[in-house]
Amino acid sequence: MEFVTGGTGLVGRYLVAELVAGGREVRLLCRPQSDREALLRFLNHRGLDGQRVEWCEGDLLDGSFMEEAIAGCSRVYHLAAVVSFHPKDAQHMMRVNRDATRILVNAMLHVGVEELVHLSSVAALGRVTGEPVHEEVPFESGPNVTAYAHSKFESELEVWRGQEEGLKVLTLNPTVILGAGDFNRSSSALFAMVYKGLKWYPTGSNGFVAAHDVARACHVLGDQKCWGKRYLLNAENRSYQSVFDQMADDFKIPRPSRPVKPWMMGAVWRLSMALEFISGKRAKATKESVATTHKNHSYQSDRLEKTLGEAGIVWKYQSINAVISETARICKEQLGSN
Repeated sequence: MEFVTGGTGLVGRYLVAELVAGGREVRLLCRPQSDREALLRFLNHRGLDGQRVEWCEGDLLDGSFMEEAIAGCSRVYHLAAVVSFHPKDAQHMMRVNRDATRILVNAMLHVGVEELVHLSSVAALGRVTGEPVHEEVPFESGPNVTAYAHSKFESELEVWRGQEEGLKVLTLNPTVILGAGDFNRSSSALFAMVYKGLKWYPTGSNGFVAAHDVARACHVLGDQKCWGKRYLLNAENRSYQSVFDQMADDFKIPRPSRPVKPWMMGAVWRLSMALEFISGKRAKATKESVATTHKNHSYQSDRLEKTLGEAGIVWKYQSINAVISETARICKEQLGSN
């Protein structure tokens, strides 16, 4: 039995499918509001048996519950996290991302579950001007570091503490994850924005990776016992413009044609926050979210390929264009029927 947190999320659904397809029994942490039916449909679409999933309803922040939930499991995949760049979410993010990880690590140590695969983020890594980010670039705090980055870095500290106290751990640090999830949230919302006729595109660049590849890496690295290291996951470094253009092409609509230049950023997020204050509707653009999209980041992920290559496994990422095309098709099916 293997335990999964965040199993109904973008990466989680692919991981659960990977595990079930491999004949594993999965115990899945869920909340009352978790969309269980969406996951079961996802599995059924792939010809997989949802009966192999045992649902475990409870709270990550409840230590006693977590000890009971993971008891008897051989491995924990910790994917649950809050991703937000809204200032009002900072405290909640720290609670879920850092504190829940600490509680989970303590529960594992207490009941004797040794193996932990932790899904982190490249946000938990540092930056070197003019050079690609890799696993060994140390995190550095500063005025331009987001609350999300702080929460993921501190959650990693809890994971490495667990290793010092006897756990076998590894962390995965993906770049921007693309795939068919909730098109109102996270990176999947980019597809909905373009589909609805987005006119503007940010001028920065970033790394991108398929949700399925992230799930596959969680599964393979855990099974190969690649403990004690961090693995950066990145399929391609791309400009936001090229990604948005590909989305629009797959939707068969006009491409976003107006660049949001750096000098415009301040006005964008201030206007968005002002509208939130006036209307009560949550701002779609914040200071942190806007700032991240005009910067140019690149990444290298050699460690994953090298580590698996030494085990005789050839690792290949899905092309980002293929991921965008498939996700755009699903997005159009879902939003077009609303």
